[in-house]
Amino acid sequence: MATADPQLSEMIEEEFLKCKICFELYKTPRILPCLHSYCEQCLAKMLEKGQGTICCPECRTKTYVQGNVSNIKTNFYIKGLLDLFESKRNKDAVCSVCQSCSDTFIQLPTLVHSFDTEDMEDEFDQNITGIASFENGDIVIADESNSIVKEFRQNGKTVGDTSVSEECCPCSVTVCGDTVYFSSTTKLYKITGDSDIIQINNLRGSQTSYPIASYKGKYIAVSEGAACTLSLYDPKGCLVDRVKPHGYHGGKFMFLAVNSREEFIVTDKAKKCIVLFTKTGEIINVCSSAGSGKFVPFSVCVDHRDNIYAVESGRIIQLSPKGEFQRVFVDFKDETFRPKLITADAFGHLIVTDKEGSIRLYKIKTFSIRMIE
Repeated sequence: MATADPQLSEMIEEEFLKCKICFELYKTPRILPCLHSYCEQCLAKMLEKGQGTICCPECRTKTYVQGNVSNIKTNFYIKGLLDLFESKRNKDAVCSVCQSCSDTFIQLPTLVHSFDTEDMEDEFDQNITGIASFENGDIVIADESNSIVKEFRQNGKTVGDTSVSEECCPCSVTVCGDTVYFSSTTKLYKITGDSDIIQINNLRGSQTSYPIASYKGKYIAVSEGAACTLSLYDPKGCLVDRVKPHGYHGGKFMFLAVNSREEFIVTDKAKKCIVLFTKTGEIINVCSSAGSGKFVPFSVCVDHRDNIYAVESGRIIQLSPKGEFQRVFVDFKDETFRPKLITADAFGHLIVTDKEGSIRLYKIKTFSIRMIE
């Protein structure tokens, strides 16, 4: 059986995974602006409460933390490495790319940018109900409260917005080709290049919301709730197919994604699971847990390697392309940011938004650790 070089593992653990204050493995690692990292608990002990500052014990740089060390950014590199070492203590790691080679691949998130999408002209507090990305990386969101579809660059610059009437306020949103589509109650709409809004079809059933996703510019997939089916519409709104996993009943389909192999990943609100199935209805896997505790998956997406990511109980979890739980990718339990929706672009970014429209972009970096016999 392949195992990691013990000397290398010990060196990595000693040099990179131990806090320089308590000399133990990091617990909730936080990174200061000077790029030195420490445990959150250790930083809390150093907080100069009267001034709300922390003096770095290594370089003596002072950092204002607004009275709470939880305002300091999490070091996701260290957190990812800790997760990897923990997983290797419990079981042999497997290559998430080919499942057979002697390399261990690990995806680590790096926060590269964050911005707020709220506009001074918004009449109400935002309620973001949909997020998607264009092929060029631009981000589009649906703000149901203000009946607006907004588009942004990845640096947060506004590209434009389209106001939608209250009769068809946007719910879920997707990009098919270079056109934005959104659902509203039981209708499917598209936004033309001239910002005109055109209804292209009535959706079957009587769900209060219909999450949607697209596949390579060929069709828009619509999740149909308690029917546990997906309807596929071409860009003109014509029904081209319906997909239902064989023998699957009693659930309520919610968010969905389509991977490069044209397999469907759907979260089930009633059964509290993530279902992966083919276009012919064959169920590949049903994921119903992510470690201990309740499992409540919400929004879901796939990256360019077909790895699956889902928002689940205030964190982002990662599943393999086969739908098997691998690890917690980002945990927000110690932050005020509460993830709601998630999407991935073709450039290796994971894009997350909360209900109020705060957006975070994470770079998904893949590292390989060579295994030896």
